[in-house]
Amino acid sequence: MSKTPAYLKQLIDAFYSLPSVTPKNAQRLAIDFIKLAPQNRKKILEKITDAVLKIKNCIVCGNLSTEDLCEICSDERRDKEVICVVEEIGDVLAIEETDFNGVYHILGGRIDPLNKISPDDLKIEALFERIKNGKVREVILAMNLNKKGLATARYLFNELRQRFPKLKITQPAHGLSEGSEIVYVNPHTLKEAFEERKNFH
Repeated sequence: MSKTPAYLKQLIDAFYSLPSVTPKNAQRLAIDFIKLAPQNRKKILEKITDAVLKIKNCIVCGNLSTEDLCEICSDERRDKEVICVVEEIGDVLAIEETDFNGVYHILGGRIDPLNKISPDDLKIEALFERIKNGKVREVILAMNLNKKGLATARYLFNELRQRFPKLKITQPAHGLSEGSEIVYVNPHTLKEAFEERKNFH
């Protein structure tokens, strides 16, 4: 029978519900949170509540925003003719550490038949609509370099090539090692991979 106090178990479960948190990490976070001074715990809770109330997804790219359009999509200095397609919001944060000056499209995941995630579950049709209705000269497929990410990129390439034959479709240079996840790549390597991007093949 578990001897973990109920309040602590509830907190551990709450942290563990985050996809990237392991059981041990959830336990550590819960204990660290409880050890904080009451005023510091209150500040964290206020920030979480504030985020829940104010943050939403950009209606164009899916990025986090407090307005209908995120700061990137509403920035007139960005090159709107170059769309970088990524799997998750964290990938945008990583790429923004480079000098990339285009805009983004966040799929919200990757194709994963074993977990019943099909192309229809991702924001793929929204990407096609952006290209069809806008002036887009290049799409960068910046999927993570694992089997599911590469399969998603291949699916997108085939669909884009069929629908938009004249569109330039590229990928980051393979300075990125196989199995790399964009969010964990150091900014210098990622910057070089984007600067030296090549046609998707």
